[in-house]
Amino acid sequence: MEVKKGKVCFLCDGTGKYKKPIDETKYDKQFDKYAEFLSMGEARRKALEEAGYTLVVCPDCGGTGKGA
Repeated sequence: MEVKKGKVCFLCDGTGKYKKPIDETKYDKQFDKYAEFLSMGEARRKALEEAGYTLVVCPDCGGTGKGA
């Protein structure tokens, strides 16, 4: 990903698309398990892989990718 000048949205990493878990309960359980020994970002990625996800317009930045 190319780094742009200015702040990018934390929730979507500046993409404007948020990965929303399909199975929130499974995601929460897996995230808690992985967060014990992985970084927060890696724990989120692994939990999303297992729970599945859909891409939606980022609720934080409204799809602009710009942070506050």
